[in-house]
Amino acid sequence: MAGMNFFDFHQQVAQRKRAAATPRALVEAGGAGPVASVSVSELTATIDRALKSGVPSGVVVRGEASNFKRHGASGHLYFTLKDSEACIDCVMFKSEAVRLKFQPGDGMELLATGRVGVFAKRGNYQLYVARLDPLGQGALELAFRQLKAKLEAEGLFDAEAKRPLPAYPRRIALVTSRETAALQDMLKVLRRFPWLHLLLFHVPVQGDGSAEKIASALHDINRNAEELGGVDAIVLARGGGSLEDLWEFNEEVVARAIAASDIPIVTGIGHEIDTSIADLVADHHAHTPTEAAQVVSANWRTAAEETEAIAIRLRREIFGRLEQARRGIANIERHEVFRRPLDRVNLLRQLLDHRQREISQTLGARLRKLQVFLHSQGKRLDEHRPGLTILRWRNRLDARSDMLRRLMSQRLRICQDRLANLVGGIRERHPRHAIGLALQRIGMTEAALHRIARELCLNRSQRVQTLNLQLEALNPQKVLLRGYSITTLKKTGAIMRSSEGVKAGDKLVTRFADGQVESVVENSRLMTVFD
Repeated sequence: MAGMNFFDFHQQVAQRKRAAATPRALVEAGGAGPVASVSVSELTATIDRALKSGVPSGVVVRGEASNFKRHGASGHLYFTLKDSEACIDCVMFKSEAVRLKFQPGDGMELLATGRVGVFAKRGNYQLYVARLDPLGQGALELAFRQLKAKLEAEGLFDAEAKRPLPAYPRRIALVTSRETAALQDMLKVLRRFPWLHLLLFHVPVQGDGSAEKIASALHDINRNAEELGGVDAIVLARGGGSLEDLWEFNEEVVARAIAASDIPIVTGIGHEIDTSIADLVADHHAHTPTEAAQVVSANWRTAAEETEAIAIRLRREIFGRLEQARRGIANIERHEVFRRPLDRVNLLRQLLDHRQREISQTLGARLRKLQVFLHSQGKRLDEHRPGLTILRWRNRLDARSDMLRRLMSQRLRICQDRLANLVGGIRERHPRHAIGLALQRIGMTEAALHRIARELCLNRSQRVQTLNLQLEALNPQKVLLRGYSITTLKKTGAIMRSSEGVKAGDKLVTRFADGQVESVVENSRLMTVFD
């Protein structure tokens, strides 16, 4: 029982139960004595015992792997080892398969360590493998090459995937073990710069489960960077050792955590000759922890000299800019405007006189046009009823007068605004008394223009009133009010200016101031009025 494992014990108990429940029958075998019959299970158990007694409990089998597959639900590995003459089925349970450092596959030359047993369900023997090693090379070396080829195909080693290191990091996260000499080596370098904020994340750097803890620490730093006050760079470091000691940094979970980091990562793992998967994925690979610390603080060592050089260049640039500004001011002082400032004022005066002449010419042309128009309208008034026409033209004249005043005011405002802008532009370069004289002249011109406009409007209004009085005096209605009447022939409407054009029997219409009457001529010498 001491050398029996769980599977052997379980199979032996099952065989005993089956043997107790199965009756033995005696049969005749070719005249020989009676032979006891056995069940398939009993025969299989007998073969299994024979194999266990005849084959050592632990064997190492060399062969080529084929038909390799992993059962999805259980995680067990099933494959065949073969050579040129024979083959044997192999199974490796999940509890042993999870400890493999490499990925076995078809065509590999493997050394399988395990025991030979019988699989009763199928009635065949197979090798129960407890350990697999690649033939001709170490398992760790093969696992390293396999993972390296896989990650390289995914682009994790490409230069484009590398994040640039900050030139002057202030907060640096150190991911290592606090008991290692690597931490002390990094602190010797980084403590030269007391303004640096160092955050230590203690993780195991060797042993089972260390890779997951390292990856978890990297994820936590990225996830909680803001709560930590911001992290500029991460240093992942460990001292030297064998390939087995450094293997945790060759795990895929660590490589993917480094690739997923948003914060630049510098690795310093092992000695100068050691290169891990983590080094290949990291943004910068330092050969030792000391070199990693020197990399992240490289620019701080020369910061004082660079600051002094920048200060010198800045002073030189400032002095150059000041000298350039002085030359510009000197050129401005020699400008024509400053040597003869009155030229600009005289130009503005000339422009103002030109504008005044334009306004006068425009107003004169408008007034002449109105005079011609009023003259023509006066002639038309003589031919038509003057009452309503005079009122209409009086309104039109008032509208034109209003429009003329608005145009004059608008022109004056435009001139005033333009002059104000020009005055504002030369105020700092021109004597103030000259500007005051220009403003006085503008005011006098404005007053003269308003006076001329008022006089023109008054003259035209008086002219219209005179024409109105003349028209009123010539109004026929006024004549009728003085006792006169107008007689017309009803048939033709002709005005009877003499009794000679009237004969007996003609009907006449006589118009008075307050109405009209109709009459019939009986005698051209004597007329009778009918109601």
